[in-house]
Amino acid sequence: MQRWIALGLVAMMLLCGGALFAFRSYKQNRPHPVWVPLPVNAALPVAKRDEVIAELKKKIGDSGNLISVCKDVSLAKKWGLDSDEEAAAELGRRLFVRPGDADTPMGKVPAIHIGVNGKNKEREVSGQIAMRLIQDVWKILGIEPPANQE
Repeated sequence: MQRWIALGLVAMMLLCGGALFAFRSYKQNRPHPVWVPLPVNAALPVAKRDEVIAELKKKIGDSGNLISVCKDVSLAKKWGLDSDEEAAAELGRRLFVRPGDADTPMGKVPAIHIGVNGKNKEREVSGQIAMRLIQDVWKILGIEPPANQE
């Protein structure tokens, strides 16, 4: 009888360990988009904001710009791809520019979210990409970057 109890305990431990591994793997592979909000004037008409979003998406999604982002962040190495061109194609697929809200000291204001879709385990790399993309957005829009940047 003791053998069956010991065998049952071992089987339960293996089952619980496998379930814990599966749950952790599931949580790490869940979608986790990362973006940087760019607040816009609340009085700006929605049509104008959509026009700005389309223009930003076109300029940021340019292949030359994406390749320079990939080189700066070394995405080919981090994503395990062969070249910067492949990484740029993948980044172009993941890139988004969409309307949203931003929390500011004055409350919620309309914003443009510039970011990258990724997995939960890639959130650090996605954050680096989003911060690099916002630098390009500042150049495109002619905005002076904040002075207290790290």
